Amino acid sequence: MKNITATTRIMLLLVITILMGIAYHGEAIACPQVNMYLAQCLPYLKAGGNPSPMCCNGLNSLKAAAPAKSDRQVACNCLKSVANTIPGINDDYAKQLPAKCGVNIGVPFSKTVDCNR
Repeated sequence: MKNITATTRIMLLLVITILMGIAYHGEAIACPQVNMYLAQCLPYLKAGGNPSPMCCNGLNSLKAAAPAKSDRQVACNCLKSVANTIPGINDDYAKQLPAKCGVNIGVPFSKTVDCNR
């Protein structure tokens, strides 16, 4: 398992996310859904520049799926966990993502954020 490439990890994460998203359909937001919405943002989160339209669409979808404070807190914890698990994610790029997409979802993007606030 040590020799798994970053691409393989991302693909595995996407497959798990899709499968778990199906299982959670109709319930409160869960990490697999959050991951699925923002999977297209990984290139931006690692290299910066401008996020893709698919990334920003995912961010808009996340906003629509997390209208309640409790949903946003779950999303925040999910994002924080992923940011600290996937190597190469730049915290400064993560913090800039909502503004670059023109979407205020009320969830801070940071590896160190306190999601309970």
